[in-house]
Amino acid sequence: MTNLARTERLRLVDTAHRAGEDAPTLCEGWTTRDLATHLVIRERHPAAALGIFMPKFEGKREDQEQAYASMPYSHLLGLVASPPRWTPGGWPGVESVMNTAEYVVHHEDIRRAAIEWIPRRLSLPENRAVWAACRTALLPFAAKAEGRVEISSPGFGQRSAGRQTRGSNGKADGITITGEPVEILLYLMGRERRALVDVK
Repeated sequence: MTNLARTERLRLVDTAHRAGEDAPTLCEGWTTRDLATHLVIRERHPAAALGIFMPKFEGKREDQEQAYASMPYSHLLGLVASPPRWTPGGWPGVESVMNTAEYVVHHEDIRRAAIEWIPRRLSLPENRAVWAACRTALLPFAAKAEGRVEISSPGFGQRSAGRQTRGSNGKADGITITGEPVEILLYLMGRERRALVDVK
């Protein structure tokens, strides 16, 4: 079985290195250096990483960001490539759950921010791993949606989640998102404008 989380980690590092530290990403306001810093803090300083979501930890996050600001870019990417052994993301069985979506999506954040880019073709085992990540990402996406959300990827299956509601015309509300697993994952993770999916 492929370890896509680890593979995508190294692919991201290679793409970030070739793009350069000032290249844009799909994360608004972030360069590739900012994205690499986020990934390092997420694994090495989990309390500081909470600052993205929780204001009381924002100071810790900013302190860590400053600490890495002067680090040579190649060294920073080296930290992304080689996480510490104690991080839960490196434990067997946990790594895939924690990091597959994170690294696939952030890798595409770098790739698709370029002026010219083309979709990648993943292997069948890799696509299966991404489809598993889609099923997990569907739940929080559907929780915020109006009506039921179905994802459908030919060759990989269908899955739906969310409340079944009806509009004023009596028809069931909801959407169906169809595409390759990577494209569906990007859509579910907030990259709708760059995700090559069909939404009905």
